Amino acid sequence: MSYDSRSLNYKRGNLYEWKNINANSQNPEEQAWNLIRNWAAKNLSDYKARCYIGCAPKGHHSEGEEHSANENEQVHPYMAQMILFKNEGEDDKFLGADVCDGPNGLFLTGDVIFDEFNDDGTIDVGTCMEKAYGVMAKYLNDIENYRFELDKRLHFEEHIFSDDWVDGYAEVSKFKLWLPIRRI
Repeated sequence: MSYDSRSLNYKRGNLYEWKNINANSQNPEEQAWNLIRNWAAKNLSDYKARCYIGCAPKGHHSEGEEHSANENEQVHPYMAQMILFKNEGEDDKFLGADVCDGPNGLFLTGDVIFDEFNDDGTIDVGTCMEKAYGVMAKYLNDIENYRFELDKRLHFEEHIFSDDWVDGYAEVSKFKLWLPIRRI
């Protein structure tokens, strides 16, 4: 899947552009998705047809440490985006929101299966993402002429929300991992 897009970005209550990534908070994913949801519910009738992606540009851990099961929420920056349809991104504003560049380039995408749990019964999204990455890495190794480009570009998480998301339930029903790749 290759994308060259414009999108809306949200971070800690404000619309922003990629170059302004600078806020950290605890549980920023929930905050960012609530902001996108509120904006979408107010401004769009087709919010279910939209593609929503998120990214932790500095990772999900403030000190760059590896994920471990049952860990506490980490403080880190996070951005949530909605990819715009064709002509919606031609101007610098869309329905009162600032428009900025979204992810560009070639991505290998794969489903993240929610089959890992913390001791308290909640989904361990980090471990689920690690498992999906492992499957995708094995697949990419079997393909000639393509390699990951994680050292140069960000990976993204596509959030596919349940139908009642706009009513205030920010639960993700499906989740896809977008890993940047390049042809060698």
